[in-house]
Amino acid sequence: MTNAPRIRASQIDAPRVSFASNLHRARMPAPAFARGEWLVADGEPFDLAVDENYAHEEAELLEIDEDLIPQVVRSDGTIRFKGLADDPAVVCTREKTYAVTRVETSNELVLVGPPIGDGEEEEAAEAADGERRRATARAKATSHLDLTEIAPRLGRLREMMATCAYRGDEDAMEDDAGANGGRGHAFEALEERVQASELEILRCLEDELVAIEIDGLWRGVDPEYRLHALAMLAVSASGNGWDLRALSESAVVEAMTRDGFAPQMAVNTLKAFASPNADGATWALDEERVCRATAERVLRDGVGLKKWRLVDMMDAWRTKMSETGLDQIEVREEYLAGLALVERPENATEAFVQTLIAKDLPTEPAERFAALWTVKPRWTMAELEPYLKGQARPGQTIESQLLKFCRVIQGTPMLYSKR
Repeated sequence: MTNAPRIRASQIDAPRVSFASNLHRARMPAPAFARGEWLVADGEPFDLAVDENYAHEEAELLEIDEDLIPQVVRSDGTIRFKGLADDPAVVCTREKTYAVTRVETSNELVLVGPPIGDGEEEEAAEAADGERRRATARAKATSHLDLTEIAPRLGRLREMMATCAYRGDEDAMEDDAGANGGRGHAFEALEERVQASELEILRCLEDELVAIEIDGLWRGVDPEYRLHALAMLAVSASGNGWDLRALSESAVVEAMTRDGFAPQMAVNTLKAFASPNADGATWALDEERVCRATAERVLRDGVGLKKWRLVDMMDAWRTKMSETGLDQIEVREEYLAGLALVERPENATEAFVQTLIAKDLPTEPAERFAALWTVKPRWTMAELEPYLKGQARPGQTIESQLLKFCRVIQGTPMLYSKR
């Protein structure tokens, strides 16, 4: 299955069929298949006839687990293949994504059953004594399509959200409603273009991207604008004496709306930097998320530096936290995991920081490991782990990926290098 050719979305409607001249043409009064039921008992002989349109009929066979049928087949009997013309086709349930691959067979498969298309089905009839029922061959196939569960393909979703990032400038966006998504994308449009299930798209929007929905349209949020919103939240919290572990959602929305933010942006800021409390009305600021967001900004601003002295980076980080109005939160080196590599060379008196942001790396395992090997040839597990977080996928655990792409160098600590 792993070597089966991938099917492009534009190929689904182009199956191959041909005429089979060696099939026996017979005409029997009683059909073997009628009204959705196969009427021939096991071991009972029957005649095989060829439909007059046999040479021209087009049909694809799709092998599918029985429990998936109600999730994949629509109420009108159709199956939706997702993807643009040049995309490898996928099929999605509400929760999962499946790649479509073609499996060739050396045997010729003859499709027997009701007419394909708009033809009228035959009525059931009793066979006369001694007569054999007639099965009508409608088309043939030498391959079938197979579904294999895969990780959702969310790269296009991330690009679509980035190209219409929200900056609070609703009036300025009015004239740009048609360019790059303009003021955003309806969820139906995202579902149409993104090769992922409904729930996988929602998880990416809400959990990974913390995208914003305004007037039924989804957009990403500009990182600088998001930090600006966080700073204004911090100012309101300080001015009103709010407990950062119990921020009232209604009070935050009211205060930030007075400061010119959309109510949706106020709630989005809480979702990005806080966790809901059990009371359902308040939020607790998440120090790690706040620190990581400010650290990422500092690292991106200094991306021209190949390596920073750790002490310099930490100072810049504390300054950014102070600018955000949250200098009471302590920055910690451990929060840099997945944002930068901290190296302590032997015999060196100080540590250095190299920017390496996990979400900027390729998502496919082979490509991600290749990118990591270009950064440095040997890694400890502690260094690798932040860059493998969330990389598990159907049929590929983190452990199996390490076995496939890494060579282990025994020692203390154990090192991983390119296989």
